[in-house]
Amino acid sequence: MTRKLKHRLVSSRAYNFILSRWQNLRFGNQLRCVQNRLGKSDACILFSCIRNEMHRIDFFYRYYKELGVDHFVFVDNGSTDGFREWSADKTDVSVWHTDKGYKKAGFGIYWCNYLLQKHGTGKLCVTVDPDEFLVYPHMETRTLKGLGQHLKEIGRPCLHVLMLDAYSDRPIDATVMAPGADPFSLCPYFDRDGYVQRSNYMSGTFVQGGPRLRAFNRDTPKEAPALNKMPLVWWQKHYRYQSSAHLMWPWPLNKTSMKTGIPVSGALFHFKFVSSLREKVEEEMARRQHYGGSREYKRYKENIRTALYLEGVSAKYEGTDQLVRLGLMHVGEWV
Repeated sequence: MTRKLKHRLVSSRAYNFILSRWQNLRFGNQLRCVQNRLGKSDACILFSCIRNEMHRIDFFYRYYKELGVDHFVFVDNGSTDGFREWSADKTDVSVWHTDKGYKKAGFGIYWCNYLLQKHGTGKLCVTVDPDEFLVYPHMETRTLKGLGQHLKEIGRPCLHVLMLDAYSDRPIDATVMAPGADPFSLCPYFDRDGYVQRSNYMSGTFVQGGPRLRAFNRDTPKEAPALNKMPLVWWQKHYRYQSSAHLMWPWPLNKTSMKTGIPVSGALFHFKFVSSLREKVEEEMARRQHYGGSREYKRYKENIRTALYLEGVSAKYEGTDQLVRLGLMHVGEWV
């Protein structure tokens, strides 16, 4: 390693350490604890930032509870749909509230970073949005804790996943999700291929593709959202999400490969494309709290009456073995 590279690495570590301390102080102070019911025995904790997601929350809660999550930590960014009442009687749910700007808080991730450091250090932590559902090899018979134990045994602090945007075969505004409904039944399709990846020393593997590339960014492919994420992490005090859960510090966490081969990986089904997106689009374009002046939401508005299903490209989800066969996730050595 050259002296110049060593200097850059030391400077980067010092900068990120100072930035992490500053962000936790600033954005942690924006949170007000509504109810803290965390216990010492909580081994697997889920963290999520939400706003008016009651139509999803029951299934989300049941889904991750069945996978082995012990406790749910929510950042409520000004919900007005009854979330406070829903959470009040649940002993495995803790809530922090803020009405501060979502965009300035790194699209909510700086609030989560603070809570992850304070309450997740040393624990197996899941960090997802309320419309994201993690799948992984053997999940039909093995819990998140079993997966976490395997990651620990092979020296991997986090699970890398590919985000799969799910959709129905109907127009988006005709795909109506009833409260508590199973999104996998409502939106069973995903793009089987068409994913593009590139690598660099910081982000490891950066992936784009799926319907948000082919349908919403076909003329501006470089603006398509990132689909690489790390939602499951054995959290340490100095860890930090940089950009949602797409990028982490320290940089080595972003590397997807090992000297011994490809490790176990998963997928994260993303159920954004339902009729409630119309209302969300109108709200978020007014709030302007999303990336790039909410340009992605402008494209959703223009295409809300279109169907994302495309013959020959769309596949119906059949289970985790299917995703392994398609090369969209890997079993690694977890047999």
